[in-house]
Amino acid sequence: MIVKNSFLIFKNDFKHRTWLDWIQSHIMYAPPPFRFKGSVTFDANGISFVGFDIFHDTEVQFNIPKAEIEQLYHGYDETFSTFQTRGSGTTWAPIRFKFAHENPLYLISEFNGVYSANEELFEELKLWLS
Repeated sequence: MIVKNSFLIFKNDFKHRTWLDWIQSHIMYAPPPFRFKGSVTFDANGISFVGFDIFHDTEVQFNIPKAEIEQLYHGYDETFSTFQTRGSGTTWAPIRFKFAHENPLYLISEFNGVYSANEELFEELKLWLS
């Protein structure tokens, strides 16, 4: 399964966001908080990402083995809270992957400025993990 229009941010990346980043996340049709934008592939091996890192202004790719995923969650938490987004979380919520290491990854898929495809993707990811 490939999700082409994806925004990703690790938990540790939130501490590097500026006040301007926060304001931009609240402008109409602005993207959600993110560090990486690109395509995510979910296959038997795990998660593969190819895209752009806005913190380092470079093209990147990385892989996370499926075996490292400990938890999948759809919704806001203390790090990626509704305070981080425009609309108070009424139209979409991030998907959080918790791994064996302590830096969870948040994913927002197919975001169009108002809605995301995360609800449908979350259901597909539950099947993918089982």
